[in-house]
Amino acid sequence: MNSKEFVDRLLPIKDKLFRYAKRILQDYDEAEDIVQDVYTKLWANKEQLGEKKNLEAFAMTVTKNLCIDRFRSRGYQSSNTGVDAAEIDISSKSISPQKITEQKDAVQLVRNILETMPENMRVVVQLRDMEGLEYDEISLITGTNISTLKVNLSRARKRIREELVNKYQYKNHEN
Repeated sequence: MNSKEFVDRLLPIKDKLFRYAKRILQDYDEAEDIVQDVYTKLWANKEQLGEKKNLEAFAMTVTKNLCIDRFRSRGYQSSNTGVDAAEIDISSKSISPQKITEQKDAVQLVRNILETMPENMRVVVQLRDMEGLEYDEISLITGTNISTLKVNLSRARKRIREELVNKYQYKNHEN
């Protein structure tokens, strides 16, 4: 793979790799470092990249593995910085400040629920629902068969739904 092919095929997924690393590490700077490391590794092995069927899935796998290595090597502690403005579009003037706050609270609640889930469930929700990847791509990234991914995703969604319903029903009883 030459430099033009590398740039054309791998540079467009930079933001997706960053979001994935940030979701795992919960740290902006660490995620940036990971993405830089991913591109360094990919460039160093550019000759073998032409053999890969799905470069995006391969890059996501490299990202996941580097994040895991970062956790293991440093006894990494995440710093949850809260909801990013990019996750909720607050630029719209038609949305009231109360609605924006409610949306931010809901996003934070889902994040908190995700943090309590096993990694296999958390990763599949991230890749499928937040990154929009297909099951075959997730299977390549995680090394898990598709039927197991679907079961994990279904269980994760059910758990999120149940906890949200419990939370909001409890709030309604307080009023």
